[in-house]
Amino acid sequence: MVDRQTGSIEAVAAAMRALPAKQRHRLLFDLLAEDGATGIVIPGANGEMEGSLADRTIILKYLKNKSWSVETVRLMQAVFAAHGPGSWIDLGANIGTTVIPAALAGARCHAVEPEPSNLALLRCNIARNGVADRVSVHEAAAWHEAAELEFEIAPSNLGDHRLRTKAPGPDSAYGEAARKTIAVAARPVDALIDAGRLIGPVLVKADVQGAEAQALAGGTALFDRADIALLEYWPYGLRRLGSEPAALFAAVARHFPYAGLLRDDQPPETVRLAPFGDLTGDLFAAERENRTVALDLVLSKQARPLWLN
Repeated sequence: MVDRQTGSIEAVAAAMRALPAKQRHRLLFDLLAEDGATGIVIPGANGEMEGSLADRTIILKYLKNKSWSVETVRLMQAVFAAHGPGSWIDLGANIGTTVIPAALAGARCHAVEPEPSNLALLRCNIARNGVADRVSVHEAAAWHEAAELEFEIAPSNLGDHRLRTKAPGPDSAYGEAARKTIAVAARPVDALIDAGRLIGPVLVKADVQGAEAQALAGGTALFDRADIALLEYWPYGLRRLGSEPAALFAAVARHFPYAGLLRDDQPPETVRLAPFGDLTGDLFAAERENRTVALDLVLSKQARPLWLN
């Protein structure tokens, strides 16, 4: 009987190994959830990360690749390697997949995150990786004024929780009307972080699901101080929060004369900077081709990339 059970288990394991990685990992998450587990801990290049089994995007990808946003992390690491560890400001820190490698590189970090479940995992992962002395956590959404706002909870992509300032319309692309909401504190970025006390070089990551324009408006001192910003351009999300791409571009240009696109898995040495105005035409065109397009921008005070020696 024991031999038969062992053979059955081995056959199931072999069948699972034969599946494509994405399908195999989803099945693993399903099986763990059926047995009552709620989370999973995964070691990887960005540190040891605990995530929710309900998250079928960030932690699932971390299981597959042992990293998240590898191009962002590599560029940050290259800047700190060239100029010494400075400051990493993470607006939309989620569970810590970019703030933890920054802290591990020796940077002084600020992690801004409003959602309670992600916030608990963020704090757990900071402690798990031994960087609590280098990371200040701020429980708030990055915004332009102090407010208490509705916050949508995405059911299976726990990096897509978002602020909501009006009811979703019939043209919503992600079923936002069906999402449950909670109340969160929204605060001006400059009220959370004292830019004058930051050690350079100062890098800011702003991935706040469409609230980038408001984060810029509430973080004038921070973005004036920043040498580089890594900003998500997502016009669909911008418009949901009452912003227009042209207004965001104008706000960006006041702080950063130069910009480039940061593509998935792109090595930092291949990222090229150009005058920001030269890039805006391509950004408008990208939205015309795909209304939900999301692109990562590298914004710089200098024409010469800081990530190059």
